Amino acid sequence: MTNVTPLRAPHLDAHNIASAQLFRTRWENRENALRDCIEHLTHHHDMTEEAAELAALQAYAELESTNQQARIDVDASTSHMVFLRTEDGRPVVFTVNDLLNVLQQARREQRAVVVGRDRRRPVVIEQ
Repeated sequence: MTNVTPLRAPHLDAHNIASAQLFRTRWENRENALRDCIEHLTHHHDMTEEAAELAALQAYAELESTNQQARIDVDASTSHMVFLRTEDGRPVVFTVNDLLNVLQQARREQRAVVVGRDRRRPVVIEQ
């Protein structure tokens, strides 16, 4: 019994790493949690900023919607329309213009914040 196989930790993909980091900072506001997560991914996991942003934003959205009945119907959505299904399954459609109007309203109310101020992206809306 001298043959011992070393145990290796499973490889974590970007989504799992981002989710774990966001879970650690879950009590932060959206802006800080995302900024910390993007920084963690770029500095400790050698990800590009663009890849880190995408992984962080996707993980944040997934964690935020835990136990949420409503969902985005990705099969029905297009590059010009987001198709949301409410808790009871009713469809709600947001066109690009609708979403730009929501963004403009958030900017007027100073709820649109830039996560990476030095790069001026991504923009998120605080609740």
